[in-house]
Amino acid sequence: MRYILSLMAILAVMLFSHCNKKCRNLASDVSGGIVKAYDFGNCFLYTSLDSQVVVDNSSKWSAFKQKYLKYCDTNSLESIDFSKHMLVGYKLKVYACNVGFHRKLIVDDAAKTYTYLIQIEQCKGCNSELASPNWVLMPQLPAGYTLKFKSENL
Repeated sequence: MRYILSLMAILAVMLFSHCNKKCRNLASDVSGGIVKAYDFGNCFLYTSLDSQVVVDNSSKWSAFKQKYLKYCDTNSLESIDFSKHMLVGYKLKVYACNVGFHRKLIVDDAAKTYTYLIQIEQCKGCNSELASPNWVLMPQLPAGYTLKFKSENL
């Protein structure tokens, strides 16, 4: 009986250490046609969870900054060339110990769509609420194209 309990304890420790290693190594990234993740620095955004935001011109950018960035120095934000790029956010939340949001832009020229796909990799067990607005710069939509949002768990 002692042997079985010892073996079970060893297996539990091995499983726990594997999960902890996976949890520590989770990181968010961008791929596909996404130009890069956009960093708002010390500015805190006031958008509701699970919101989808598209800022595709300078007048929308000015209105966005006035509405959502009231308590920060917006002059320190990185400039955006709206003739080439648009700012897109897709705020998601999960309940986990750690999470990696893998952000990808999929372009389907036949269907004339851009799909902003976020694959969610999470280490469960803690039930801590983790959220990310998933702000990225991506190329402007060509005329006649639509933008879709999709998320999936890995």
